[in-house]
Amino acid sequence: MILSERRSRRPSWLQVTALCLLVAVSTMLITGYALTKQFEARSGEAGTYAKLDEIRALVDAYYVGEYSEEDLMDMLARGFAYGINDRWAYYTPKSEMDFLEESFTGVYAGIGVTVNRDISEGYMSVLDVFEGSPAEEAGLLPLDKIYAVDGQSVVSLGRDGTVAAVRGEEGTSVTLTVLRGEEELSFTIVRRRITQSTVYTEVLNGTTGYMRISEFNMATDEEFTQKLEAMKQLSLTGLIVDLRNNPGGQLDSLIHILDELMPEGVAFIQRNKAGEELQLSVDAEYWDIPLVVLVNQYSYSAAEYFAAVLQEVGRAQVVGEKTTGKGEAQHTFMLSDGSAISFSVLKYFTPEGVSIAEQGGIVPDVEVDLPEELYAMIGRLAPEEDAQLAQALALVE
Repeated sequence: MILSERRSRRPSWLQVTALCLLVAVSTMLITGYALTKQFEARSGEAGTYAKLDEIRALVDAYYVGEYSEEDLMDMLARGFAYGINDRWAYYTPKSEMDFLEESFTGVYAGIGVTVNRDISEGYMSVLDVFEGSPAEEAGLLPLDKIYAVDGQSVVSLGRDGTVAAVRGEEGTSVTLTVLRGEEELSFTIVRRRITQSTVYTEVLNGTTGYMRISEFNMATDEEFTQKLEAMKQLSLTGLIVDLRNNPGGQLDSLIHILDELMPEGVAFIQRNKAGEELQLSVDAEYWDIPLVVLVNQYSYSAAEYFAAVLQEVGRAQVVGEKTTGKGEAQHTFMLSDGSAISFSVLKYFTPEGVSIAEQGGIVPDVEVDLPEELYAMIGRLAPEEDAQLAQALALVE
């Protein structure tokens, strides 16, 4: 058998070049495809922060001034809280954590006011001015709108930053820029030690107990119980609980006070992100006395649920104005550097499953308006001057 032998030929330079080009193009296509897929997989995450990296690079390359890395991170964290579409979210830097603790206990150095901490409109409203406080002595009134503290806007300071800036060392002063109606005012106030009482009581017309709760902090339930026990020793025929201008507060405090005033059963329902529900209940022992609850458009959160639950179970009549409609609870998460972030983690529902947020607030059984100029005097007006209080008295007597 004869084997035919093929002679091998060396590839030409053209063939080599073509092959190289083919390999290069294939590599580019494969690499490009892989990178595209990787980018697509991470674009939702990395792409979100790419703009920050770009801004940071530009600042580092061209900015002629100096900045604090810590301040920058704090402002970015504030922006994150502001940007998650949660009206009640806020960030607290490490330097302001003492203030956060003081807010829960009600003991601090400051000027003596309760404020609505919603700054979405560019200001923070004063809801209550404590009697005998530095704020009262300086002439600050409920419904004054605080726009700036020591020249810094409340928007730049943030929610907790604003309150922390108002508070400070005892004996030091703070200047508030305030809008009252159309008039801009400035108040310079010297801070003092404040031990905040949140429950104020008196007897009206000799037979009706009156209890005004300014907010629900960690000490409010104990103070309420002590003063309620004193009320029980009197020959009262009815009780009015005034929650007007109350911004809400601590859940535990709310539940303990409801326990004093309503029969056994579910007080309200919590629902978390996963849809899991928890029913919060009270026991059977309570003070069975005719009860009216006062609310207005500045009653928020825990104050709204206090009124809504008692209204729904038929325990109390509600008088006043439609409330705000805040139906979420916030949790404060501690961060690794000692700062904290708070945002809504629970939705609340009445025993019958009604969301105050979804229905836009509580509608009173008896709606009575009060001229806005009198809001500053709530708790200090005689019944003949306060149409809402007069209506509440008429219902319990």
